[in-house]
Amino acid sequence: MNISCTKFLDRQPISQATEPNFYRNTNEVETGVIGTYSSLQEVYNRDYVLAGLRSDDAYISQADGDINQIDGFKEISTNSYIEDYWERSYFTIKQCNTVLKYLNNVTDSTKKKYFEGEVRFIRAHMYFNLVRLFGDVPLVTKSVEYNDTTFFNRVNKDTIYSLIVSDFKIAVTNLPDIWDAYQVARVTNRAAKGMLAKVYLTLGNTKSAPVYYDSSKALLLDVLNNPGQYQLLTDYTKVFGLSNEMNNEIMYAVRYQSNANGNGNEFYWNMDNRPGSHGFKAASDYRGGSTTLFPPADSIRLKQTFILTTSTTGSTSYYCGGKYLDKIALKDDAGSDFTVLRYADIIMMYAEVENEINGNTLLTAADATNPLSRLYQLNRIRTRAAGPVPTAVPVYLYNSSTVKTQAAFRTTIQQERRREFGEEDQRFYDLLRWGWPVFQLNIDNHLGKIGAIFTTVAQYQMLYPIPQAQIDLASGYGVTMQQNPGY
Repeated sequence: MNISCTKFLDRQPISQATEPNFYRNTNEVETGVIGTYSSLQEVYNRDYVLAGLRSDDAYISQADGDINQIDGFKEISTNSYIEDYWERSYFTIKQCNTVLKYLNNVTDSTKKKYFEGEVRFIRAHMYFNLVRLFGDVPLVTKSVEYNDTTFFNRVNKDTIYSLIVSDFKIAVTNLPDIWDAYQVARVTNRAAKGMLAKVYLTLGNTKSAPVYYDSSKALLLDVLNNPGQYQLLTDYTKVFGLSNEMNNEIMYAVRYQSNANGNGNEFYWNMDNRPGSHGFKAASDYRGGSTTLFPPADSIRLKQTFILTTSTTGSTSYYCGGKYLDKIALKDDAGSDFTVLRYADIIMMYAEVENEINGNTLLTAADATNPLSRLYQLNRIRTRAAGPVPTAVPVYLYNSSTVKTQAAFRTTIQQERRREFGEEDQRFYDLLRWGWPVFQLNIDNHLGKIGAIFTTVAQYQMLYPIPQAQIDLASGYGVTMQQNPGY
């Protein structure tokens, strides 16, 4: 059932109110909490460029200097999209910190616990994105005084990750299992477990530390065994679309609504083939055709991911807005939500982390029916992708021979995640998580296929440059803010 965001997001913080005159009681603090959700809209109106376009799945078909820089890995530190993303992320963090500052003004103990869980969840999410995109970043955990210049200092990413883990852990403890229907956009403890599991999985890939994989697996297994309201929908096409938003597969989404005082999204218009849009086209190894990543039995995911347009000459173009389709949307005002975490990701992450932990143990035929097996969980995703034709499923499934080794299973997971989460801004973060060799191989292949000026990527480009405006601002306060190497 589609639940409108108007009931949840209709109480915006009073922009002109000063802190001491606001946040005075439970209701006002809750309005501040809701404001943190609202500010996520602005962040994800840029995430589709920094994470979505940056991957090897899409390329831009219309000229736009700053966005073309990002597409072709030739961005400079004054790029407006990078600056916008940084500012919008830290604005959201600022809102979270403000709520935490006035949390003691909440007299309802249950709501106080929930509010803290919500804003710590959102703050952790913002820092998780920032640290993956920029590396060491400033760590701001409280309201900044006018004469405080320490917030310009970039902090080692290990310290940032410690804050992320701590915030998500508190969110797991504080958040409820479920909210009332009109508050469906609010995050739950299972969503916090899923996000924390992804943090641990990321740390495991970067540090090769078994403890992180073990922690990730424990959280994922908890959600798999106790899913609550969350489930894998039987029909892949029902996961997306305006008529079924916030369905039981969606664990965390940034909500948008068209024709609602600026609550619509910008990304759908710019991904689709609209007059004046950027037009995100699918890369040749990703779309349909002889080199497609999608085999014939996987047509459901292909058709859901892309918008197919046919020219007068009969050629077909694949645009990347299929999961955000809003046919009547005006420019920069679409109503489709942006999904951050789905239950399908819980399943896929479990298969991946189980392979990293126990992949040296060869799979057997018995693993196909063992819920604890990576093979069983991966085939849950594979079965749904095959669609409602029972005769096609057995042929389509993986077996203990086709993904027998750890390396083979790892490669398969990488391909399946690309199919399953196409244009959901997962791919670029996945490539970062899997490390330089995988990143380089896939990005170099992509740049060559789209005819980019530079057809090879350098390792320093796994991170974005620190916005030059931030470096200049710090310098004005007498603080040296280091740029990332290579820029």
